[in-house]
Amino acid sequence: MLDSFLCMPQIKVDTLIKTLRKGKKMTQVELSEEICSEAELSRIERGIRKPSWWIFERLMQRLGEEPTKYYSNIASQEDKRIMDIRTEIKYLLRDKTNTNEVEAKINQLEHDKAFQDGIHLQFLLQSKASIAFYREDYEAMYQYATEALKPTKPKFNENEIDKYVLLFDEIWLIQQIATAHFFISSPEKSTEILLKLKASLDRGYFDDEEKVKSYLSILYNITKNLGLLNKIDECIPICDEGITFCKKYRDSYFLPMFVINKACCLFSLRKEAEGTKLAKEAFVIFAVYDRFAEISAMKAFIESQYAVKIPYDTPE
Repeated sequence: MLDSFLCMPQIKVDTLIKTLRKGKKMTQVELSEEICSEAELSRIERGIRKPSWWIFERLMQRLGEEPTKYYSNIASQEDKRIMDIRTEIKYLLRDKTNTNEVEAKINQLEHDKAFQDGIHLQFLLQSKASIAFYREDYEAMYQYATEALKPTKPKFNENEIDKYVLLFDEIWLIQQIATAHFFISSPEKSTEILLKLKASLDRGYFDDEEKVKSYLSILYNITKNLGLLNKIDECIPICDEGITFCKKYRDSYFLPMFVINKACCLFSLRKEAEGTKLAKEAFVIFAVYDRFAEISAMKAFIESQYAVKIPYDTPE
């Protein structure tokens, strides 16, 4: 019944949110936490108030729903204008060599009323953090990412990350902070933040495909850091968790990367036969998806780092 209801071209927002929330056995307090007030959610569920697209999007994220399929029903003309601008910025950011153009666009938007506070200001600051990363200005990256969290986490504390209920933009910003720490502070601090971020997601309310992608990225960066710190005993279980997660959600991008990281852990422990077997498994997966450059890079790394040659031929 719910599936057929969700496929209807027109929806009643109040019924949709209330039905999904009850299906997840969530209270209004749990759903609304740091998105809107419980009173506002109550008004939305009673049909007294229509949420903005941005509130609706975050409620859907926490409910494990893909919000964009409701976009035409929910978004106002102003919401659509803002979405078009955000999409343009994201597109420009993909061209990592042309940061000046996107920076100029962001500077213009700082005079747009819609982008002067709240989650839209957060988006601009997050974009500035990305530009700083491309320019290898990690101090600026850290400052922008930290500032970007203030609209939704005004009392953000790096030591409290594992206690937060996070949304996707916040997850991404904390990953930016962890990356900045890697370069300006230490791999240990970066790893500590990523482990707290993982703990936050482990206790979170939502579990959908976008969360899976964020989670796998976090796990992978943890394994990279632990490997660099030579904390092999800690690294292997995280690799195993990543492999299990990839198989469960059929993620082919991160799967060979976790497998090869575990292989490197085994090489560090001088378990050459086990490591070689895993490395060859990873290379097969890379090859299936035409990721031959990664095979060559990993073969060269393993040979130089561990003096192990993997008998695997790649196409010319």
